[in-house]
Amino acid sequence: MGRWRRLRAEIRSMILEMVAEDYRFKSEQYALAGYASVCREWQPVFEQRNFQRLVLDQERISDLEQVMGTKQRRGYLGHLFLRVKLNDYDCTVCKSKEDHETIRNNNDIFSTAIWNLLVILSKWTGFAGSLRQQGLTLELGACSPSDSKHAFRDFHLEHNYPYQEEKDLETHWEAYKLRADKLGLDSLNDPYHWWVNGHRDDISLESKQRIMGTLTINSNLPEFSAFFQEFPKVEIVTGLLIRRQFYRKIAANSLGKLLYKTFTCLRWLRHEAWHDVNPRQQSCFEKNYKSLISWNLPSTLRELYIFEDFNKLLHPERSTKRANPSLGRALSKSSRFLENLSAAFLVDAEDFFANLWPTNEQNSNVIPWENLRKLALTSRLLHPEIGRGKINKLLIAAGRAAAFMPKLEVMEIWNGGEGHACLFRYSNDAGEPKITWACNWGSNVQLDHNVVHCWANLPRHRQHPHGNFTTVVNRLRRGLASWISFLIISYSGRNIITQKVSVTVGLLVGAQIKALTFLLTPKLHTTFYSMACHPCHP
Repeated sequence: MGRWRRLRAEIRSMILEMVAEDYRFKSEQYALAGYASVCREWQPVFEQRNFQRLVLDQERISDLEQVMGTKQRRGYLGHLFLRVKLNDYDCTVCKSKEDHETIRNNNDIFSTAIWNLLVILSKWTGFAGSLRQQGLTLELGACSPSDSKHAFRDFHLEHNYPYQEEKDLETHWEAYKLRADKLGLDSLNDPYHWWVNGHRDDISLESKQRIMGTLTINSNLPEFSAFFQEFPKVEIVTGLLIRRQFYRKIAANSLGKLLYKTFTCLRWLRHEAWHDVNPRQQSCFEKNYKSLISWNLPSTLRELYIFEDFNKLLHPERSTKRANPSLGRALSKSSRFLENLSAAFLVDAEDFFANLWPTNEQNSNVIPWENLRKLALTSRLLHPEIGRGKINKLLIAAGRAAAFMPKLEVMEIWNGGEGHACLFRYSNDAGEPKITWACNWGSNVQLDHNVVHCWANLPRHRQHPHGNFTTVVNRLRRGLASWISFLIISYSGRNIITQKVSVTVGLLVGAQIKALTFLLTPKLHTTFYSMACHPCHP
């Protein structure tokens, strides 16, 4: 250390910052932690990075209070990920859905973990004066280690899945290929689990249900009696993240209780979930989710991001299903206090704008979205099999709604699937309003005159010459590559995420594209999605 001390303090500081920021510890995942213990001078530099993001399971919750005992360390923490580990299971039950005892055990494990963590976080107060004035992002997820060892060999279910932050796309861009080579997935033969020559045949409904359970928080467990079964109030959590990395859902009723009773300072929620393979369970979820949207969104919430996922293996018929109309109408009513809103697939723009449909008489009593700046919705109507008349009515309804959004900066209505992609986008940058229409289907891609007229004559445009309003029409080529390229070109330079993606796409081939789409697809569909996703939100 003698030579080190001879360097000027500012040079030592620059060296430490460079090591902490740029060095990649590929050989040892936690090597950076040891640098903080070298000396007092090194400790604050490396601790600040060591404690930016923590991942723990239920067995490590008890250590959290001791490790994060100082206010300084809590000030470093920006993202806390609770990944609940459910019980293992073997091949005797992997092809059957969970029985009542397994469901009860999983609920108890999940409930206890959530409860114990909330009790600790409820003691972390006064964050406004810390280095993390924006509060803490809490991420929740749960899976069994066995979920990735039977019919489903999904990389993102494994504990060492590397894509947790945006920078991981640069440092681990070969992870999917390396894993496939190591496990021999390209030639995997496991007929018992439906794998033949590296391909997976149709999977039984029961096997799908095994990994797609719904977890309910049970506040009636004996260990909670000391708290009178009241959820602890947590003020430090300002962002709640539930990703679709895991197939299991958190029951809408349980999530509603957390939102309404626990997170008293919540400013944003990003909720991703998989469409249930059991129609009855999906119907129950949608019914309870409507209640959540209608009654349980906290008054402090300003940003809401909802994404429902599905794929051909799990949901061969899902692409033809219409979203529940009551969800779109409920979200339309309850979103009046939001600043940013994105809802994909679980909600349809057709239902969100139902009260402003062109066939309806203009309602003068519409409650405006006074604070809404960014809005993105999906719609099944943006599809090659839907007549242009219905599409035009949707876009006119959206324009009529925009008249009641005085602060609107961006609105996007989009849809995408196998062989088709479509996007309608309105933006108003520095008094230069523009609408963009892009799709890869139809002989006539031009926008209808009535649609253009509706958007061109919004009240906010009257203060500028009509010539400032522009219309852009793009015809896309078919194929995944063209769709991703269109998204990157459309949003290049407008948000920090796409600036990184444009470099990364060239590196991803085959299965690696899954990492990109799984990590960033929802963000790509909206120029503002990154506002909900602080740097540690994959």
